[in-house]
Amino acid sequence: MTIEQIKEKTLYGDYTLLGQVMGINAPAAKMRFFRGDEIAKKALLKIIANREALIKEFQKKTKIGSID
Repeated sequence: MTIEQIKEKTLYGDYTLLGQVMGINAPAAKMRFFRGDEIAKKALLKIIANREALIKEFQKKTKIGSID
């Protein structure tokens, strides 16, 4: 996935979480990502994937009516 494709999927708070994961502040994490840092890219992809999976799982459970 390209940086542009990843940027399209980022939401408010993703760079803040990326910064926390990397142990740096959010603007520094965002700049590392835009500069092509592989660790930042992998972490942000994981953040996006986990968020999407959580949303999908929760929506599926709420449709059935069983929230754990």
